[in-house]
Amino acid sequence: MKRLLPILFVLVTQPGLAAQSSAQPRHSEGNEKSASGNASFKLPAEIKVILKVDELPGADNSGSFWEGVYEIRVADWRTIVEKTKADEKVEDSGVIILQSSFSRRALLDKGNRTLVISIPVTGSLLERLQQQRKTPQAFLLSSTVRLFDAQLARNFALKIDRIWRFKLFPDGEATILIRIQSDGSWSVHGPAPKEMPPGYSIIGGPPPTTKP
Repeated sequence: MKRLLPILFVLVTQPGLAAQSSAQPRHSEGNEKSASGNASFKLPAEIKVILKVDELPGADNSGSFWEGVYEIRVADWRTIVEKTKADEKVEDSGVIILQSSFSRRALLDKGNRTLVISIPVTGSLLERLQQQRKTPQAFLLSSTVRLFDAQLARNFALKIDRIWRFKLFPDGEATILIRIQSDGSWSVHGPAPKEMPPGYSIIGGPPPTTKP
């Protein structure tokens, strides 16, 4: 099994200038004032991490299934950038906001091909996201997923680690797509921002298709 390296969504406009972006979170009328007196952008009611089996040869076979475990953290974006530059481990940054597992049987039912992880924006998470102007935040997903394709009669064990900056996902929704081909190759894509400022690019796109 190949290990997928975390994807860091770092925006750059000049060589050597990392982790900076002119993209601003969306604003809406009626936003409340933050504790510092500055207008704060409207936060989503919840953070959603969506894992989806987008392609699977045996998806329409009732014997196909997937299951896994996952952990989600929130951390200061500055910490992620500093650790990345120093080539240090980033997966244990910040604080854990959710740990759980899942099992979805009978992928013949299309509803079982999607896992929606919802995290209410309340308490300490709300406090952290309210400080976006001063201390940008990022989310980290660490997960291990096993898929069984009944058509191929094969198990696929995937390590899916992702890091994304909340600023690029102001609606709070991040979608990750899992694709497995009939030749046994697989790839994982996303999350990708819905909107990108002109002139910016993403460092670290979807990993190449991999044969386990």
